[in-house]
Amino acid sequence: MDNEKRSTSSDDESLIKQDEAFKYLKKNNINLTESVAELPSNLKFKIDIRVMTILSVIYFLQFIDKFLLNYAAVMGIKDNLVGNQFNNLSTIFYVAQVAFEAPVCWALQKFPPATTIATCVTLWGIVVACHAACDTYASLMVIRALLGALEAVVVPGLVSISVMWYTKNEQMRRVGVWSVQSGTASIVGGLLSFAFQHVTNARLQSWQIYYLVMGVITFFAGLITFIVLPNNPMSARFLSEDEKLTVLEHIRENQTGTESKHFKKHQLVELFFKDPHTWPMFFLTVMSMCATGALGTFSVTIISQFGFTSKESALVQMPVGVAVIISILGATYLSSKVGHRTWISISLLVPSIVGYIMLLSLGDNPKNKVGKLLAIYLLQPGTCIISMIFAWNGANTAGYTKKLARNCFTMIGFALGCLIGPQMFRIEDAPNYYPAKIALLVLTSVCIPTCILIRCISKRQNAKREAKESVEMPCNYEFMDLTDIENPFFRYSY
Repeated sequence: MDNEKRSTSSDDESLIKQDEAFKYLKKNNINLTESVAELPSNLKFKIDIRVMTILSVIYFLQFIDKFLLNYAAVMGIKDNLVGNQFNNLSTIFYVAQVAFEAPVCWALQKFPPATTIATCVTLWGIVVACHAACDTYASLMVIRALLGALEAVVVPGLVSISVMWYTKNEQMRRVGVWSVQSGTASIVGGLLSFAFQHVTNARLQSWQIYYLVMGVITFFAGLITFIVLPNNPMSARFLSEDEKLTVLEHIRENQTGTESKHFKKHQLVELFFKDPHTWPMFFLTVMSMCATGALGTFSVTIISQFGFTSKESALVQMPVGVAVIISILGATYLSSKVGHRTWISISLLVPSIVGYIMLLSLGDNPKNKVGKLLAIYLLQPGTCIISMIFAWNGANTAGYTKKLARNCFTMIGFALGCLIGPQMFRIEDAPNYYPAKIALLVLTSVCIPTCILIRCISKRQNAKREAKESVEMPCNYEFMDLTDIENPFFRYSY
């Protein structure tokens, strides 16, 4: 009797540590045996409308709220700043983001992910609005740090939710859909900046009104997220029980599961000390995102130095968004159709290298205004490689603790790159910033062999697994929260 109790207790404890989908299937005594190659069109539409719309809105707001500082640079926010204080406002955002990625990782695992995201979106809406009340360097530093801390949840949360609903090929296109909102935000942000520069108020400057309006919009978007976004397929009230099973059968081929509330230390150890992909992917993220941080903070300032007025600088920033949209949608769609993530990622870096060479070779001749502007637009595809990295990590990582940790670690790399980038643009190097442009050219070039290294690692790992004998696995093992290294049937995408 005691043995039976111990056995039952052990089984219960083991079940608690499992993926939420595994618990759902166990509770309903269901064994999945067939994979669904394609979701019914009506079901896919329901999921896309409910999930992808919210994820896209969140990423759009995260991007535009974060880079409002870029537009505010030509709207008067610099009036009370001296020296490198403007650079520091960008840097403190990413310092706070780095500091809060670990707590975010913990919160996304311990609490319902959609609820955690909605809470952070609502709070950062309040913080964005509070920018309007800041008129000193110290107050702006504090509010920018709070914004960085709250926005740390976005990418880890959005990637985690995306992989719950879609297969690996679908993930690439869906990540492309929500990450392309960075381009949309550039277009809308430029238009709004131009519009708000025409708004006059006796008490508030145009940049303060801009922040206030975007804060209110973000706040209400957070409230809507609470209502609309489900935490996982099993808890989705807009799906019937049969539709939930269809979704689980569909994503079973990923072998990455949905979510688990139990923190597993061994998955964290595996990520940092046993997985050969971890550090090359991290350094690729850091190096490629130095340009994102620099351009996100200084692109409008650089363009204004080509001879454009502040209003014109905001408007000519809009094609940057078009370049981003074309790059992300083209790369993710092509990758979902033909694979070859490595070569498509490299194809995004090449135009950026050409752009840096153009900026350096054109010098400070005022007659080269159009050429310099074209060079700025050519820099944008290289910053879009982060969308490929998000999807790459989602497809090549299994085990919920490991998956969250990798997403957060990627965002630490993202934040490090983005805080390093603006610091390259020192005030003493103005107006041409040649040292910064040379450094960004070198870093972007080094990203190419790094991509090839990641490809070689994936090919070697897959070849080792193909050479081993096949092993028997229990029913629903795809949802047993196994890591990609623990699961002998897992294959890496490259």
